[in-house]
Amino acid sequence: MSTSCVNFTELRFTSDAALRRYLADVESIWTPEIMTLLGQHGLQRKSITRIWNHADQHKLGILWEYSSPKAFKECQKLIAKHILPHAHRYEMVTRALRGVPLVDWHHDGDGGFTKSGTGNAGADHSAILGDNQAGETH
Repeated sequence: MSTSCVNFTELRFTSDAALRRYLADVESIWTPEIMTLLGQHGLQRKSITRIWNHADQHKLGILWEYSSPKAFKECQKLIAKHILPHAHRYEMVTRALRGVPLVDWHHDGDGGFTKSGTGNAGADHSAILGDNQAGETH
């Protein structure tokens, strides 16, 4: 597996209008220059999704994939510097869930799936990303 760190961030907005305001500003905040910089530091993927199975709430999910724990930490610094100053404009609460890929299935195009990883169920993965620092941004 080429991705060694995954983060899923839930953004919960106070209203649909607040969510739409955020989406309208995404490209002016997450500029091509910022995305290129993050890519140079190991961000492999960022995907924004509308969470639809909580109909009475206004939520987005952001999937982040990084090449390494070091890449995750370096990108955290860049996001804190370039992106967090914009966050106060939106009525939202964020929750970040972080993980280390253990088993990954990819569709192989022939109707089947190729599996990477073994699950490593008995292993302790808590030390992979190090301490949960208070300054983490997503």
